[in-house]
This record gives sequence, C-alpha cells and structure tokens, in this order.
Amino acid sequence: MPRQKHSNSIYALILAGGTGTRLWPRSRRDRPKQLLPLISTRTMLQETTDRILPIIPADHIFVVTNEGFVETAREQLPDLPAKNIISEPEGHGTAPSIGLGGLYIEKLDPAAVMLSLHADHYIEKADAFRQALLAAAQVARQGCLVTLGIKPNQPETGYGYIQRGELIETLGDQPVFRVARFLEKPDEAAAIRFVESGEYYWNSGIFAWRIRTLWEEYARYQPRLFKQLRTIGRDLGTRRGRATMARVWSKIANETIDVGIMERSQRVAALPIDVGWSDVGSWATLLDLLPGNRENNVVVGEHVGVDTLSSLIYSPQRLVATVGLKDIIVVDTEDAILVCPKSRAQEVRHIVETLKQQSKHKYL
Repeated sequence: MPRQKHSNSIYALILAGGTGTRLWPRSRRDRPKQLLPLISTRTMLQETTDRILPIIPADHIFVVTNEGFVETAREQLPDLPAKNIISEPEGHGTAPSIGLGGLYIEKLDPAAVMLSLHADHYIEKADAFRQALLAAAQVARQGCLVTLGIKPNQPETGYGYIQRGELIETLGDQPVFRVARFLEKPDEAAAIRFVESGEYYWNSGIFAWRIRTLWEEYARYQPRLFKQLRTIGRDLGTRRGRATMARVWSKIANETIDVGIMERSQRVAALPIDVGWSDVGSWATLLDLLPGNRENNVVVGEHVGVDTLSSLIYSPQRLVATVGLKDIIVVDTEDAILVCPKSRAQEVRHIVETLKQQSKHKYL
C-alpha cells in the first residue's frame, strides 16, 4: 500500500482504558480486550495504531490508558515515543480522558486538529476509514465537532444513534450533515424505524475537532472539568505535575464526551461512513466477524464437533469437543470456561459482577 503524505497538523488520541467485561474470561482486569489479539495476531491496540499510521506519524499518536497498562502499551507500541503513552490514575469517563490527551497535544501544537478513537474497534475497510478521517479533519478545521456516523445495516439495539439534520456540504462524494440529535440505545421497534428512515446512524464514538474548539465547548458545557484540566495542564511536564495530577484527578466527576459535550453542543457535524465497523463489544460480535467453516462455526484453537452449527469455539490452549450445539459460544481459558447462547452474549458482564459480589477476585 503506498504511504500517504502526513498531515502535520493532525494528531490522534487513542482511548485504551476500558475493561471489556463482556469478553470475559479472555478479557481480564490486568489484560483487557484492547491489549489482546482477538481478531488477528496483532492486539486491538496495535491494529488501531497500524490503521492510522499511513496518515499520521507515530510521534503524533497518543494513547490514554489506565496506570497499570502503561508499560504493556509501550511494549506493544515501540514506535511511539514513550511519553505519548499517557497514564490516568483511574477511569472517570471519556470526557476527562479526552481532555487529558488534549493537554498533551496542545503543548506540541495549539492549532492542531485532534482525532479521538477507541482502541477496541474493528474496521474492515481501512483505506476508506483513513479517507473519512482526513475528511473529518477538514470539516473540523471549520470549527465543528465532527462525529463519524456508521450507516446501519440492521436494527441494532446495542448502539446509540445519531439523527442527521440538514446537509452542510459535500467533500468529493462525502456528505457532511449537521447533527439534529443523539439518541440512547433504542428498543427494537424504534431501531427498526431508525434504519428504515435512512436518517439515523450508529454513534461510533470516533471524533475530530480542533483543540481550540474542544476547549471552547468544555468551557461552555463542562466549566468545572475545564478548570480542573487547565490546572493539570499548567503543571504538566514540571516537578509539580504528578502531585497536581493526583490531587485534581481524584476529584474529577465521571462524564462521557457524548453526554457532557456532544449532545449539548450546537457545532456538531456528522460524516456518514460505511467501512465495516464494529466495536467488538461481545463474543457474539467475534462470531459475526471472524470467518466460519462449512458448518458456520468460528473456531480459534482445536475443535471436534458433532452436529455443531453456527457456534464460536474459542480455545487457543486445548481441544474442545462439542455435540449438538447451535448458536452457542464456548470460551475456554486456563482457569475458566464460558458457555452461553449467542443471543445472550451481552449478559456476560453480569458474570463479572457476580464474581465481584462473591469476592472471587482471582477470576477477574
């Protein structure tokens, strides 16, 4: 693939602090899904970085992750400067995390355009995705907060939606719409209406904005968080930096960028894209994404099956034998086994909650 010209004014922030509870028992507290090779031999964090390197140089890519994952992230991304792996003492939602990353990028280039991505997304059409990011950056330079909306191919109830407003402009064959509203995860009837109307997109959580625009909206809609971030920013890189970070971060409220900023701002634009996107939110997603055999089974590891159809058998370490399964997920790890219907894959997070309640911390 020919290497595209770098745009020196574009920086990327990859959010890599999630826990991935719906992918238990493979995803654990000390090694969450973004640090695992679930789709290929590369981890999801590595794949996310690989995907944008053709348009953004390594020293313009930053990662925000939990304090305990910093060294692992640095090991997985040796081409990134070590200082570009940013540690947050504890998770408080995407609004503080994105703001923290913005402080680091601002010190390098106050006029920068910043892309915000998640470390656990799957993108089938990488080149089309890169072109969409460059288009989003172009719109962001006009003072918009830009979100990439995914054209839905089914009435999905597990995603939030974006309703488009009027057409703002067209960049080549890429339309840009004003966002009319954000909607939370709908019931099935509403999801069907959304898809049939053609006016709604899945909310990918992938954004572009100028740093200056972002700060203006933080100041307007999250003034307390904005003040806290500026306090951290003043001491960033100084001897007082760690102490200030610890003191301020402990008082930051949990807030998502969607609820805290995007749903309130009057400057939000949407670029609809169709790039084979998935947030890899559950084992059922892997069953849909990975290639199946002639029985439509997705097998990672070794499997012997009798009358086993449309099931996921994930066992990298030992043989799994099954009889009479259909639409079932089986995940085998060194110390735990998960078995559940594909239709209930989202409920795996309740297993993690139960383990916490029963103080079975060694399985977390």
